[in-house]
Amino acid sequence: MPIDGGLAAAVLDSLPDATAVLDTSGTIIAINHTWLMFALDNGGAEQATGVGVNYLDVCVRSAEAGCDDGAEVATQIREVLTGTAVEAELEYPCPSPDVRRWFMMRVTSLQGPAPGAIISHVNITRRKMAEQELAHAASHDPLSGLANRTLLNARLATALAGRNDHRQNADIGLLYIDLDDFKSVNDRFGHAAGDEVLLNVTNRLKAIVRSGGTIARLGGDEFAVIIPRVDRRELTAFAGRVEDALAPPHRIHGELVAVGGSVGVHLAMPGDHAAEALRLADQAMYAAKQGRVRSGPGPSVHPRDDRVAEPAPASHRSATPR
Repeated sequence: MPIDGGLAAAVLDSLPDATAVLDTSGTIIAINHTWLMFALDNGGAEQATGVGVNYLDVCVRSAEAGCDDGAEVATQIREVLTGTAVEAELEYPCPSPDVRRWFMMRVTSLQGPAPGAIISHVNITRRKMAEQELAHAASHDPLSGLANRTLLNARLATALAGRNDHRQNADIGLLYIDLDDFKSVNDRFGHAAGDEVLLNVTNRLKAIVRSGGTIARLGGDEFAVIIPRVDRRELTAFAGRVEDALAPPHRIHGELVAVGGSVGVHLAMPGDHAAEALRLADQAMYAAKQGRVRSGPGPSVHPRDDRVAEPAPASHRSATPR
């Protein structure tokens, strides 16, 4: 039995996604209620994206206005309208002033006496947010929210990839930090107190690391910091500020408990390998910690030159100003 226009319109309006029907030229010949409401809710008007408007022209104007996806949308619609493809899909962000949103445009070929295409914009915000949460969990420390070792390695590799970067201060500073006597905090006060110390350390590092740097918790009581575009003098001065920031005691169960940090620094050049740079910074940290043990307990008894050590001779080459 043929479907009359009223039934077809009712079926179109019952679809939950913003949907429009295009003829072979790309002109909109029908829209559903969701399409219209979406336009009105986002400051649009029916005459701008409703029946009679050429949707390909809308996409072209969007691309000319700076929308990254506008040209790609127009290309995919044309491919379906010309029969080059039977369907197309494109995911794209569509943020509003108040919320983050993502949609998937689905274009399907329409056959029959009135050929063209059906376009639906499906809200996929929940799925994209779930994907982002999973990606964040895979690359960040769950306690501190800092980058984890995986993300640190990726960012360090990216920072060191500029082999042809001849700008001044193109070197990459790397700090490897190990908290002193942290195990005694867990043993004496419990792991919840230890977590509080780790969060305090996180906040202290955030307060002094400049924009563009990366702070990571590598696990346990070990942290690392990437400082891009830095020279040896600046890196050494920053390591001193890190030690100063970690030096104040933490209040735990009514007591003031000192938990300082041993800091190893390494200045890597663009083109160096990330794993080797991190190993040298770790080696420098170990040398700094051994210096504390030989000189006496507690971070406050050592002059700064002893507390901030670099491995030698391996890292001397890369830490020398050029």
